[in-house]
Amino acid sequence: MWVVWKRRNDSVFNNVIVTVEEIVEQIKVVSWQWFIGRMAKGPCLLYEWKWSPID
Repeated sequence: MWVVWKRRNDSVFNNVIVTVEEIVEQIKVVSWQWFIGRMAKGPCLLYEWKWSPID
């Protein structure tokens, strides 16, 4: 939710063009950072976190 809010503010107040792909990518990174920050040892690397079994 934080990423969506920040990107919305960028768009409204700074006239930044924001794509859905950029928002999704940033959500993946922030959620991974939050997840590993809560763990004693990171369960996976960022590329593993972003990997989609559908692709």
